[in-house]
Amino acid sequence: MGLISMAAFGQNPVKWSFSTRDAGNCQVDLIFTGTIEDGWYTYSQFLESEDGPVATSFTFKQGEHYNLIGKAKESGDISKVHDKVFDMVVTKFKHKAVFTQRVELKDPSPTIEGYFQYMVCNDQMCLPPKDVDFSFDIPLLSGCKTGASGPKT
Repeated sequence: MGLISMAAFGQNPVKWSFSTRDAGNCQVDLIFTGTIEDGWYTYSQFLESEDGPVATSFTFKQGEHYNLIGKAKESGDISKVHDKVFDMVVTKFKHKAVFTQRVELKDPSPTIEGYFQYMVCNDQMCLPPKDVDFSFDIPLLSGCKTGASGPKT
């Protein structure tokens, strides 16, 4: 039994990639894309009960060079369904999870850093929540001149 649990503990059924997209107006979208193996799921940021899975959450290192605009938007293969492990209705992703956080830049030169936490489950078990560090180097944005007083257009 110990060998099976150790094998499960070492699994990583989600591969994450990171990208940016110029959103205009000195704003940029930070895009977190998870590719999820068949049979596994990860969960929304917006879960209705704390009795179920661990919700995905984002923590950004504070900096005076940017402001977050709202919470990350969710897209991908997302659905609100009955989860067999937790015996409750939850919002979860299968195959692909995309979280898009819009930020307004005051100075694009420093990186935007932080980490996010997520949990994955299949229909029999869940793996412990994982923390993933991220760091975005913001490319030069078209038509955006920034300075100490913030965005100028």
